Amino acid sequence: MAVAITPSLRASLERLKHAGTVNGVCLSWRRQVLVNVMPFEDFRVEQLVQVLNDARDHFQGPAGERIIETLWMAYTDVHVLTVFAGECAVIMLHVRPEESDFLTGVAQTFLNDAQLMITAALNPPIASDGDVEATEAEEVSQEWYDTPRLDPDKTNVA
Repeated sequence: MAVAITPSLRASLERLKHAGTVNGVCLSWRRQVLVNVMPFEDFRVEQLVQVLNDARDHFQGPAGERIIETLWMAYTDVHVLTVFAGECAVIMLHVRPEESDFLTGVAQTFLNDAQLMITAALNPPIASDGDVEATEAEEVSQEWYDTPRLDPDKTNVA
């Protein structure tokens, strides 16, 4: 899966990391890590994604009565901001609590703008033998609207 992630998606997350006092950024889909730009090992980031998804499920209620779009947790030296958009989430570690509203807006804008890149990364185009130009364009445009083919039971994408 790491090969399927487009460099522009990783570059966009690297730019997000330079917004404010951000120490690390992670992009996840469901409970899987897509891009990790955090200063921690992959297994720790996977645990963080699991905990934040569990917290979201808890606060939404058993029947999903509430819709949780953001979670913000404050610790002594670092703050964790999670912005959800559908099945995708951006997780940021940042230092200054007064930047949380700004970073929430930045993460929401990123998720809105990057949906096509995320979908393309989850569904790489399939090469066809026939008329490559016409059929490939149709397949790619159709795949952007299909459900991603990743296994939701797996937690490690890399």
